[in-house]
Amino acid sequence: MAASLLSVVAGYVAWTVVFLGGSVGLRAAFGLDADGGTDRVGVLLAYLALSGLASVAAGAVSARLALRLPMRHVLVVAALLLATGIPVQMASWELLPLWYHLTFLAALVPVTWLGGRWQAGDRRG
Repeated sequence: MAASLLSVVAGYVAWTVVFLGGSVGLRAAFGLDADGGTDRVGVLLAYLALSGLASVAAGAVSARLALRLPMRHVLVVAALLLATGIPVQMASWELLPLWYHLTFLAALVPVTWLGGRWQAGDRRG
């Protein structure tokens, strides 16, 4: 039970650290305000790439730490990321274009799954 909880929490924390840390770098690199609002396509694509990297990391960390059934743990992490992502995207609805919000949310679960699958390898679950 403790290993399962650790697997899920560590995956979620991995996503948060990668995305928030990377966001600081992107805001500095592109000269954005603290709210990160922009309509520049290149910047938005960089944010989506960062979210993809964070999602792969979350899935991989969760699968790696799960003692049994790694992909079930990855799905829990993916669901938690989506449950968190929806209200966060809604809060920034006016700051970013609709296509960005929809792409960000639509990619969370499958990309997290891919990160878990990559790490789990032949382990079933």
